[in-house]
Amino acid sequence: MKISIRKITAWSLVAMLVAVSVAAIADPFLGSKKDPHATLYLNVDQRAKQIYPVKMWMVDGKQSNREDQGVLWVTPGDYTFTFKMGVVDPTIAKGLERDSGGKRDQPHDLKVTVEAGKAYYIGGKVGSQGTWEPVVWKTEDQKD
Repeated sequence: MKISIRKITAWSLVAMLVAVSVAAIADPFLGSKKDPHATLYLNVDQRAKQIYPVKMWMVDGKQSNREDQGVLWVTPGDYTFTFKMGVVDPTIAKGLERDSGGKRDQPHDLKVTVEAGKAYYIGGKVGSQGTWEPVVWKTEDQKD
């Protein structure tokens, strides 16, 4: 049985398109506001409420390359986001002064169901024990 170069090329092209499509589906982040999306705001400093900016570390257990982005467009769905505290200087985040053993540098998970057309403000809430946890501290309709 002979397989023509045309068939090999066609099957290779199909395989590459499938691979790219699967990778695109797995990534919840969008590069354009044209598609239905939710917006995550991670860099809003609410010191008066002891809520500080966070950095995106992982999504559903997979490493994210969005650590330095403070605003993200995300496809609607259920996610487990892993965050690191964006501010680790205890002179800025006063509640972290009592934190010992590097707990402030540890990543923490937050499960969020994001809906299209919504904006989610996520930050690191400092507790009375000097530890922190990620929280959605505000949700609102997106302003376009």
